[in-house]
Amino acid sequence: MTGFFDTHVRTDDVTETLTWLQQAYGHVDVQADTASFAERAVGDDEFALRNLVWDCRAEVVYEADRFYVATSTPGYGWRIGRHSGDFSVEPALIQPGHEMIGRPDRTEIQLLAFDTRRLTEAARVIYGDDELEARFDGLHPVSRRLRDYWLATLRWSLTQTPLLHEPLVRAHVRRSLTAATLEAFPLVGDPRERRASALEQASVYAAAAAWMDDHASLPVTIDDAAAAVGTSRAGLRRAFAANGQLASTPEDYLALARMSAAHADLVDRDPGATTVTEIALRWGFTDAAAFATAYRAAYRVDPEHTLRR
Repeated sequence: MTGFFDTHVRTDDVTETLTWLQQAYGHVDVQADTASFAERAVGDDEFALRNLVWDCRAEVVYEADRFYVATSTPGYGWRIGRHSGDFSVEPALIQPGHEMIGRPDRTEIQLLAFDTRRLTEAARVIYGDDELEARFDGLHPVSRRLRDYWLATLRWSLTQTPLLHEPLVRAHVRRSLTAATLEAFPLVGDPRERRASALEQASVYAAAAAWMDDHASLPVTIDDAAAAVGTSRAGLRRAFAANGQLASTPEDYLALARMSAAHADLVDRDPGATTVTEIALRWGFTDAAAFATAYRAAYRVDPEHTLRR
């Protein structure tokens, strides 16, 4: 992921408000002599979280160039084609190429945006379908339960905003929001086939992660892990890309498992009877200096300090 941004805009000037809104959202008509507007946008090339506070009445005509999902406090009515509603009643999804006419009236809106290509790539990984296109067959969540799941995921994501400058945090938040959106809103196609594929990949991931945890002390490879759980190397990579929260590749997961085991050894071992180098070798780290560097990155302390504390 690249292009991280965290932008803030706040103005009480009608002309400035209108200028900013038209630059960002196309045709906007502010219907007030006095108006204030604020926006914070945090994200990167793949997704963004936007919070907009409208202390005025306006009309927005916007043709979407990516996927948007929105929810708001009371006061944001909208129309897309023959459909209309209010974002405070139920979140709604806007697809690329669709024109939305919005009428905010002293309201606050939370807006989630996804890059079109990246959302399609994520959907293909999650559902194991290289031909899948991210297109939706409706504007609203498919059920009340999934609506609540999507809203809960969004609320949790907003608590992570102060940490989104960290790439790993951002990746975790983006993956969670992507999965929630793809599950909550009705993708075109057979949802039963997609869900079966996603469940199969989750099962492969869980089995492979457990196998690597159990065999981390042995000279095993990713091919060994794939064979042990009955899949191919490509299948294993897909399962980790779709489900891996700690690590998105099996290689990274195995390295983390070995590092975690080495850390436990450093905590438990008698410093008079062993050395950091011996523990590193026991868990497959042949370069003691590289192990120390990786350990400090993971635990923010030197391995020698852990061993002798």
